Amino acid sequence: MENYKIIVVDDHEIFRMGLKLLLGMIPNVEIVGEASNGKEFLGILETTHPDIIFMDINMPVLDGVEATKNALQKYPDLRIIALTTFGELEYFDKMIFAGVEGFMLKNSGFNDFKTAIEKVTKGGNYFSQELLVNFTRDIIRERHKEKNEIPHFSQRELEVLDLICKGYPNHKIGEKLFISSRTVERHKSNLISKTNMDNTINLILYSIRHKLVKIENNNKPPGNLL
Repeated sequence: MENYKIIVVDDHEIFRMGLKLLLGMIPNVEIVGEASNGKEFLGILETTHPDIIFMDINMPVLDGVEATKNALQKYPDLRIIALTTFGELEYFDKMIFAGVEGFMLKNSGFNDFKTAIEKVTKGGNYFSQELLVNFTRDIIRERHKEKNEIPHFSQRELEVLDLICKGYPNHKIGEKLFISSRTVERHKSNLISKTNMDNTINLILYSIRHKLVKIENNNKPPGNLL
């Protein structure tokens, strides 16, 4: 199996060291670079050819929002996961619109990072469960309020929606529901159209807000990184 090439971008050197050690324990992961800010990150992209970026948000010189936008404009196939803390809610929407594939708490444990890598490399998304459980209401308050009633969804659409919210890519959803990837994509397009959302991540947030899916909270403290 081909290695997943990863770059870690964060302005705290000790955190970068710890995260690189943790990621290095995951099979088929190769750390090909690190950067202390967005400008440094953009400077090493062309020579490192990464698959996944773990991107801090609040950094000097060039923050994670602008670094993400710039990187995806030039390399649209990059999978970028934002690294965040509970105090950075104000950046959540900005990073979504910049194009990230998910959000992880900085103190997430080994299994969380392993799962995140597996999901985004297969076309899915990943959110730390603690973020979804604790921040959904606050995120909603900051976003515009929809005035329309909740649209009607078929049972199959709700089944597809549930698996989307769990981070499954189209082909895995198809396998679980015994339908083709093309049919899954059609259901996803219908869901996005009915909810007036503009991408999968906003569809997930909409679903949580309107209680269309249940986000499980294991009430387990996140693992220590260092």
